[in-house]
Amino acid sequence: MTLSGAQPTEGDPPDQADVEDVAPSPGRRLLRALRKCSRLIAANTLLLALLGSYVAMAYGVATLSRWFFAIGIVVSYGVDAVLPYVKSDALSLLRKNRFGLTMRFLIRQLLLIGFCGEFPGFPRHATALLACGFIYLFVFLVLYGLPLETAKRKHRAIPVIVRMLDLSECIPPPLPRNYVYRSYVRKILYLDVLISAGATASIVTDRITFLYGGIGALLIISITAMAVMLPQAMRAHQVPEREDSLAAVNRALGYASPEVVVYFSFASASSDFMYQVNMWLPVLKNTGRSCLVVLRERRSMELLTPTDIPAICVPKADDLGEIMLPHARVVLYPGNAGKNVHMLGRAEMKHVFVGHGDSDKLASSNRVSKTYDEIWVAGQAGRERYRRLRGSISDEAIVEVGLPQLDEVEPAAPEAREHPAVLYAPTWEGWTREGDYSSVPELGVRIISELLRLNPEGRIVYRPHPMLGYRSPDTAAEHRKILAILEEDNKRRLAEDPGLAADATVLKEMAALEERMAELQDRSRDSPAYHLTEQERVVRQQFAVSRWYELFPMANSPRLHFHSTGRLPGLFAVFNSVDGMISDISSVVSDFLASGKPYALSNPRGLSVAELTEQVSVVGAAYLVPVGEDLAVGDFLESVRAAGGDRLAERRRVLRTFVLGGPDAQKRFTHAVDDLYERGIRTFPAGEVPVPTVATPFNQEDTEQEEVPAELQEEGLPDIQEEIESTTQSVTREGAHGDG
Repeated sequence: MTLSGAQPTEGDPPDQADVEDVAPSPGRRLLRALRKCSRLIAANTLLLALLGSYVAMAYGVATLSRWFFAIGIVVSYGVDAVLPYVKSDALSLLRKNRFGLTMRFLIRQLLLIGFCGEFPGFPRHATALLACGFIYLFVFLVLYGLPLETAKRKHRAIPVIVRMLDLSECIPPPLPRNYVYRSYVRKILYLDVLISAGATASIVTDRITFLYGGIGALLIISITAMAVMLPQAMRAHQVPEREDSLAAVNRALGYASPEVVVYFSFASASSDFMYQVNMWLPVLKNTGRSCLVVLRERRSMELLTPTDIPAICVPKADDLGEIMLPHARVVLYPGNAGKNVHMLGRAEMKHVFVGHGDSDKLASSNRVSKTYDEIWVAGQAGRERYRRLRGSISDEAIVEVGLPQLDEVEPAAPEAREHPAVLYAPTWEGWTREGDYSSVPELGVRIISELLRLNPEGRIVYRPHPMLGYRSPDTAAEHRKILAILEEDNKRRLAEDPGLAADATVLKEMAALEERMAELQDRSRDSPAYHLTEQERVVRQQFAVSRWYELFPMANSPRLHFHSTGRLPGLFAVFNSVDGMISDISSVVSDFLASGKPYALSNPRGLSVAELTEQVSVVGAAYLVPVGEDLAVGDFLESVRAAGGDRLAERRRVLRTFVLGGPDAQKRFTHAVDDLYERGIRTFPAGEVPVPTVATPFNQEDTEQEEVPAELQEEGLPDIQEEIESTTQSVTREGAHGDG
């Protein structure tokens, strides 16, 4: 998140902090080009310095020049230390050309051994000791890494990761602390500085004691590191067996008895997608049912917001198949993913696609949804979207439940504003061109410029989709231009009124709260919150969020533009702080309908009003922003200033019911869950699962045979046995005579 008039913070996407590098004016563009050029020159200079250092060392070996060699080795270490922090492709280029970190260290060590071996006055036994020191370092690297990698592999093989479930009987030990494990290869390789520095100092000063001191320091540090690492690694090896872990999880689930399951999988799990699950957690809690979150990617478990709802992560399908959920009869799916089939195969459960928002995008009415027993949509609009599939999905499978999350959105206040606050919330470019509804490439800069021209004292809140620019570099460039324009206008306003600047004390407290929330999200052993229970995390997270919202108005002047990104402030809080919105075809527009405020819809593809109305339900109450020269932003601003008295106000009220359904969404959602659960439990009572049925063309009566009376069974058995024995003897005799 970037607070207006304040420094950028860690929530920003890469390179967004350098918003001054991009500007619409030619001077700013030149400055941006110069800075990019300077970065490129710096990276290339470091690369050339690195290569030159190895040439200098090689020349020093060839000519036995101690100063050439000493300068080369010092420069090589210095560049190696700086390169990882330079924004360039230099490191990847070196790796691709087989000149990675390990190779560079090895070549440097060989050059040093060669120089010492040829340098007059350097004892031969010292050269041998130098070579042994480097060999020892690589042996130490292998011995140090082996138990760590083994422990990591064992932990990766743990079939289930849990939260809010009692596994006290089968708790896996933690991995070693981060300072022991993270980047250990790089850390150990850099220990050769001790030997190299000692040898170089011995060459320059003709005193061999420096080499002895470097090797002695290496021995002390390596032995100490091994002594610290081994106990932690050995404990981490004591991972329960797969069968024991699954049995313990199943017992814990039996005690918890979850009735409703939320199942989520996403190939590239990230914070940009985990909102699809997190948005449903408060809604599920309000149903009063026992719930469980099932995730498939380990990264997803790390990004799941602190909650008192039990959660499990089962990466492998075979392990998921052994998870017993005897009481669960409803499974909710926020997204369509290939791994959904691993849960859809459970016939004793009712499977429901709930999605993660109401949208007119084609993905919101996908034929793939036919695999679910029911599809829950917000209102009548969701039902109509599935009807375009022409019977592929039955109308009975569609259930209107509303969007309970929208209870946080406050209705529009009938108050006219001369300088209204406008939210610009563009969507991203999608995975394909057909799914690209973003207005940023064609209209973004023009929309912002027009808003500033027609509403010079008004506020713009810019909240793009978190994935904006992910697929298209051109879109990312336009995004940076928008940030630069807003930043430039903020500077102008701050120059006119310095009192608009945020209080440094408030900013500091907000930064501390954000850091605290990140710690609560971090479950690694080195986290300050590692010792906290999940309940404690939930309570502290709620307090931190509440306090953050109290401070937010103090740090964010309503007269300054605001770039909103990250989890805070939430989207609905942003809705409550603005008077109108310009957006693209996305679920954001449907959500904004709950406020009743005016909104404008972009038309980057230049479709006619009739075409848009046919494809997009929210067009019916939207002010359109076309591709042509006249963006029609002025008409939209006048509607915002009218404070609900504009010509489309009544249409928005009608459309709100059509898209989002009626009031009491939480009650309707809870009723839908209860009704489906009762139907599921009637079909398969708790603890029952489908039993395979033998498929045969004969009915039971056809396959029944007359029973043989017991007396006949007793009398007939000896005769049959005698006949078998007689036949066997006859065959044996014939085989013996060769007549067989």
